[in-house]
Amino acid sequence: MKPFILDISISRRYLHAKVVHRVTGKTVAVATTNARDLRNSLPSLVDSNACKVVANLLAERAKAADVFAVIYEPRKHEKLEGRLALILDTFLSNDIVLVNS
Repeated sequence: MKPFILDISISRRYLHAKVVHRVTGKTVAVATTNARDLRNSLPSLVDSNACKVVANLLAERAKAADVFAVIYEPRKHEKLEGRLALILDTFLSNDIVLVNS
């Protein structure tokens, strides 16, 4: 069973990424540029540096919660390129496995 889902939301102002338990709906790990510590330390909240910071922080928090494999299901009309691809690549480079759904 593959119980954890990676959910990424990119808006014009913020980046949100979280790992959610598929069955219970409980959020296991979350990272966002809207958080006070990141919002005050990053020069831009949506550039490539912010994507890397959010992905590294989420991976660190997911590992702390003993999550080492996740599923990512793209939304309708969502392409795996640009900032989304950068977040996924950085997240996966931290020894977390992306499992096919």
